[in-house]
Amino acid sequence: MKSVYDIVCSYEKVKLHLEKFPDDKKKVYKCIDEIKGGYSKNAVAGLEKFLDKTFVKLYDGVNLEVPEGFELKEVLENYHVVICPNHQSHADYIAIQYVLYKRYRLPVFIAAGINLNIFPIGDLFKKCGAFFIRRRFDDEIYKIAFQGYIYYLLKTDKVVEFFFEGGRTRTGKLLPPKFGLFSMILDAHTKFGDNKKPLMFIPVSIAHEHIPEEGAHAKELSGAKKEKEKPTQLLKLFKLFSKKLGTVHIRFSEGIIVEDNEFDLKKKTQDLAFETFRRVGKAMPITPSALLSLIMLDEAAGALTWKQIESKALDVINYCEFMDITLTKSLLGDEALQSLRTAMDMFINNKKVELIKKEKLNQVFYKVQDNSRVHLLYHKNMIVHHFFVPTIINSTWFNIFNGSIKTELALKKFLLVKRKELKYEFYLPQTTEMISEGLKIIEYAVGRKVIGLGEFLNLSMDDLYKIATKVRRFSTALSYIYEAYYISAVTVKYLGETKFTEEKYLQVSEELFLMEKEHGRVVKYSEAFTIPKMKSTLNYLENLKLISKNDKNEYEVIDHKKVNTLIEKFNRDINDQVAINIKFNSDEN
Repeated sequence: MKSVYDIVCSYEKVKLHLEKFPDDKKKVYKCIDEIKGGYSKNAVAGLEKFLDKTFVKLYDGVNLEVPEGFELKEVLENYHVVICPNHQSHADYIAIQYVLYKRYRLPVFIAAGINLNIFPIGDLFKKCGAFFIRRRFDDEIYKIAFQGYIYYLLKTDKVVEFFFEGGRTRTGKLLPPKFGLFSMILDAHTKFGDNKKPLMFIPVSIAHEHIPEEGAHAKELSGAKKEKEKPTQLLKLFKLFSKKLGTVHIRFSEGIIVEDNEFDLKKKTQDLAFETFRRVGKAMPITPSALLSLIMLDEAAGALTWKQIESKALDVINYCEFMDITLTKSLLGDEALQSLRTAMDMFINNKKVELIKKEKLNQVFYKVQDNSRVHLLYHKNMIVHHFFVPTIINSTWFNIFNGSIKTELALKKFLLVKRKELKYEFYLPQTTEMISEGLKIIEYAVGRKVIGLGEFLNLSMDDLYKIATKVRRFSTALSYIYEAYYISAVTVKYLGETKFTEEKYLQVSEELFLMEKEHGRVVKYSEAFTIPKMKSTLNYLENLKLISKNDKNEYEVIDHKKVNTLIEKFNRDINDQVAINIKFNSDEN
């Protein structure tokens, strides 16, 4: 049997390099030793026993859902398998390896950041299938050795896994895919010749009820630097045993099959990466904790009774069932309300939500702790992309109602502008999908088939009211983002007479945010200001050609008039949504 060194060195790029520079063979071997993962049955069996005893203390379980008839061993007989999950927590590595080994007794070789190759866990990870990857590929020998190792994994029929986002999301939103490993795998596969199995990329959606790193992520959202992994962090894990982290949900989508060799590698890589991204986003399940976060954060400062929470939750669940949005099994049928109770208990026990008793009213209210809103925002961000279209429909019916939209062309333009506003924020459906989904929402509301956007324009006032009633739950779901855009535009106007750096922009935007929040005229959501969100608004303003950046990374305003118009627009949009929300909440109560 050929060794890993022999197979890597037989890879075309490595082979050609060594023919020119035979003395580099030791360097190639050294890179392979740094990269390669192993598979020790004893190490995996020991880890399994350890997790069997410890996972039950932290988690209620790992819920694995696969397509009907999916059997990994059978798939491996016909395809080279590559698993592509999103990445929320370091626990992802363990959860996927653990649940796949439990069910299929197969090793999975997982691409892990070199930052995790630290004593003593680095060696254990290697024995359990992890292979390590540097953040930069500026060493040519390392680069071709790594490509050769990918070739080796495919050649020897290993199940390969990598996190397509390239790193953990700090916000809960899906991150745009990184192309590197997609490209390397596609390229390596073309070197097998004609007599080979096709590739199958399996998109995997991972959703945690709670994540161990939520405190660190919240600090980073406020501007703290990412803490470097170190052995002492392991000791912090013991503190977690006082908490409950709920269930980890792992959902496999249908595989994306690549059979042909004749393609433009760059285009194929991008198409494959974004198709994986879209499928993961579409399959991201609504968890009890994410649903509660969506509902609780809708209240900018107030509190909710349990009856109100139940009513809002059931509305969202009914909407999801009609629109075929994935719900965890715990939110289906009679289990739903009890699952929400359990999730709320976890929020209370973890000091994210407080109980407020009003004895004179004989009522108990649930309120998110002010300093915990950003913690819940992580869970809301995991699922908020599912509700982008109903939020836009909520704005649309209002503009049809007040006469701002009168033609089909104006309606299409309005929808496209709304989509463009949020393209830098999170996973979004494609334009055609958005329109199709919008029509389905209208059918859901009015109870009959709706053909085309033209019919939407001609709906009766009664039908528009029905639509408003159905989508009211999402009327302010994205208000915190629009508030961030408003603050960004106000900041740019304030800085508009001089050039400014990103650091200066963040400093001034935070000061203006705190001032606006105190006044409460437009800004009401404390989670509207996070560092990643404010940075993404700069991309949005730059794309609109309101600002530009020079080679010194300094920004300047290039269209002051448009900045003022944008401020007025977001001010109006935010206040319209708040007014709609107040109107329907008052009708409900």
